[in-house]
This record gives sequence, C-alpha cells and structure tokens, in this order.
Amino acid sequence: MSEEKSASQDKSLKRNIFSLGLVSLFTDISSEMVYPLLPDLVKKAGGGSALLGLIEGVAEATANLLRAFSGYLSDRLGKRKQIVFLGYLLGALAKPLLGLSTIWQMILGFRFLDRLGKGIRSSPRDAILADSSAEAERGKWFGFHRSMDTLGAVLGPILAFVLLGLGFKLNHLFFWAFVPAIIALFILQLLVKEIAPKKKSQQKFELNFRGLSRFYHYYLIISGIFALGNFPNVFLILRAKDFEFDTSALPLLYLVYNLVYSLIAIPAGMLSDRWGRKNLLVFALVLFAISYFGFGFAQNPFQIWLLFGLFGIVDGIKEGVQRALIADLVPSEKRASAYGIYYGVIGFLILPASSLAGIFWKKWGAIMVFSYGGGLALLGAFLLLIFLPNQIKSPENRIR
Repeated sequence: MSEEKSASQDKSLKRNIFSLGLVSLFTDISSEMVYPLLPDLVKKAGGGSALLGLIEGVAEATANLLRAFSGYLSDRLGKRKQIVFLGYLLGALAKPLLGLSTIWQMILGFRFLDRLGKGIRSSPRDAILADSSAEAERGKWFGFHRSMDTLGAVLGPILAFVLLGLGFKLNHLFFWAFVPAIIALFILQLLVKEIAPKKKSQQKFELNFRGLSRFYHYYLIISGIFALGNFPNVFLILRAKDFEFDTSALPLLYLVYNLVYSLIAIPAGMLSDRWGRKNLLVFALVLFAISYFGFGFAQNPFQIWLLFGLFGIVDGIKEGVQRALIADLVPSEKRASAYGIYYGVIGFLILPASSLAGIFWKKWGAIMVFSYGGGLALLGAFLLLIFLPNQIKSPENRIR
C-alpha cells in the first residue's frame, strides 16, 4: 500500500514539473514575441539607449526585489500556487497594455507591471519546482524547466517574425502575445498541484541570513558582483542594431540565442549533477566574459550572429545551475526565502548596472559597456573558485 502511495506521489510530483514547464513555455512564447521589439518601441516613443537602460533597469530591479517579498510570503503562509498564479496574471495583462503605449512613461509603467508579475511568481514557483524534484536529479529538472522556458523563447520570435511578415504592425504583436499568456494561466490552475513547505516559516519579513550557510552568503556576494556587469539582453539587441539589423530580423537573431539556450539547458543541468555546480558555473562565467568582449569588439553582422549563439550557450548553462545551487545550500522550509533574498539582492543591483550601461553606451560606446561587464564576470569566476567548495554529489554530504 505504501509503495502504491509513493508511486502516486512521485507521479504527481513529475506532473508538477512538466506542467510548470508548459506554463513557462507558453509564458515565454508571449514574452519573447515582443521582447526583441522593445528598442524599437522605445525609439518610436522618442527614447534612446540611456532611456532604454533606465526602463529595463527599473523593470528587472522590480522583478528581482519583489522575489524577496514573495519568497518570504510563500514560506510564511505555507502556500505557493496562489502567489504564482497572481504573478503570471499580472504579466499576461501587461502585454496588451504595452501595445497601447505611445509615450515612454507608459512603456516604463507597463514594463514595470510585467516584471512585477515575474517578481511575484518566481521564488514560490522555484520552490515548488525544487520540492517536486529529487535532490540527486535537481540539476536535471531545473535544466528541464529552463529548457521549456527557452523553447517558448524560440517559438515566440518565430511567431513574431511570421506576423511581421504578414504585415502586422509592431503594436499588434503585443495584443497577440496575450493569447499564449492566457493558455499558461489555464495550465497552471488546472494541472499544477500545491506543494506547501514542510513547515511554515515563523520569521518576520527582513533580508535575514540566519539559518543560511556561510557558503550561501559567499555565493550571494559573488553573484552580486557579477550582477553589476550582467546587463539585460536588450543591450545585445541594441548592439545588433549598430550593424543595421532591421526590425523584422531582430526576432530571428534572438531566436538563435534562444534555440541554443534551449538545447543546452538540460544537458548542462545533468552535467552539474555529475561534475559539480561550481565547476560548471565558473566555466559559464568565463564564457560569458568571452562573449561580452566579443560583442564589444565585433566588426561585422556575421560575428553578431555567432555571438548570439555563444551567449545562448552561456545562459543555457548559467541560469538553471545558479538556481539549482541555491536549492542545494538551504533546507526546504527556507528555500523560497533564500531564492527571494538572492533575487532581491540581485534586483537591487540591476537598476544601477543597467543605468550605467545606458550612460556608458551614450558617452563611450559599446566597447566600454561590454568590457566592463566581461571584466566583472571574470572576477566572479575567480571568486567562485576561491570561496565556494566543489559540489558534493551525495545528499548525505550536501554543502552546509
């Protein structure tokens, strides 16, 4: 009887993982239909690189800072799913509202709403994903989730390219992007099962590091240093426009990045389970630096195509492994809060980083921006090697 119950529970957990993957798939179809077009939308509203940096800085900072509170709230209430649903709902509503934008202040406000939704949903969703996966396979399942997320990011630009080719106007795509976002909400509501933490957190809301290992502290500081040079990908698109890529070609360029990302994410997660997350993350940061230096010193459009592919490898490795490593460092009842603190600290640093990138771009150009980011990535890789231990493979010897 207990074996049947265990098998049923395992099946339910696997359904959660696959369902959350589908939610991310459709959400990213929605988001990536329009993300490569943001520079043109801002330009149409009368803005330039500095304003684009401000908008994206505010948007991404909001997303990450809100993750801190939503993670705490999820642990405090012992609930995940309702908070996740609210976040996805806000993100869905923002898409058609962006399509109505005629001035940059409207773009800022609705982009803020979009990232507000992301900030609310991310920490509790990651906690559901972590608690639905066996520890020995966590890297693989986080890689799977990132792969589904990025598959949506592959399909989104293709759909945008097709619609633009059929004569749809720029603003129309934001309305069409609402459709896959609504599909994601239905999947979440109908198929994802709530998984409460093993016990509710009694901690008051604060960026409190008590109960978290010193290695988590080190990792947080190193990630913060790296975040100061990890700009929103919209700057990669802005760099492509220096080589006269037109609006209809931008979704295809971003498609290359997302396609490579999607193919890399699962193998990278599985490799991190075997080789160690730290080792793979160090490799990713070095590769990040190489790609950023490449963007800065690129000479022709062909190099830009190659660099978008290379950056897809970087993020395909980095994104899932970063989150799986956090799950390894903290117990279940602190997991959503740990994700929240991580995202909150990163979010606090994204706004100055993005704003600086926009100002540097305007004053000194792309070489300065990407050299600065690449240098901080190399510093982050060096600090990881020094301060973080090699990943311990067995659950009994988990990093503490």
